[in-house]
Amino acid sequence: MSFSQGLTDNLLDIFTKAALAALTAVVLVMLVQHEISARSSATVINSGEEELHKIQQRMELDSKIYHEVAVLFEQRQYKQAREKLTEVQTMHPDSSTALLWQARLEYEEGMLAESLSSYRQAVDSEPGYIDKKSPLFVGKSIKQKVEEAQEKLQREMQLKPGDMSVKKALDDLLYLKRRLAGGCE
Repeated sequence: MSFSQGLTDNLLDIFTKAALAALTAVVLVMLVQHEISARSSATVINSGEEELHKIQQRMELDSKIYHEVAVLFEQRQYKQAREKLTEVQTMHPDSSTALLWQARLEYEEGMLAESLSSYRQAVDSEPGYIDKKSPLFVGKSIKQKVEEAQEKLQREMQLKPGDMSVKKALDDLLYLKRRLAGGCE
């Protein structure tokens, strides 16, 4: 074996060892990145599961709290339902569910402008009402009421062209239509 042959073999061994070391470093970096990604994904999944659990607990609590209101509403005893809702709102002033019930009652009592305003407040305080992926989704019901109200408000606008309450109701209606269609405000 000549000197140049030995030197070439020695250099090849050094390059091979360096390439193996670089490859090992790349693999280790990839494994670390994979572990970090897996941990953050698990955190996101756990937080998503926690959020879903919180929503389910809230829905169960709301069904208990608003049970009497719902029964009275189904029986079309709107005055008594409103009285019960007022009691519940006093005990739970920050509840977006109260705004939703308020909007439903106002609509059934023919108070379109007030109903649209309450629906707007409900949607603003709980975006899950119009998020199709949310268990709180009631967007179809809201959309139906908005479409019915639009026809009535257009007639009102023709009868009372300068009425500010009708204009405000139309603003709320258009806002709700944009939100229901996926627009943002």
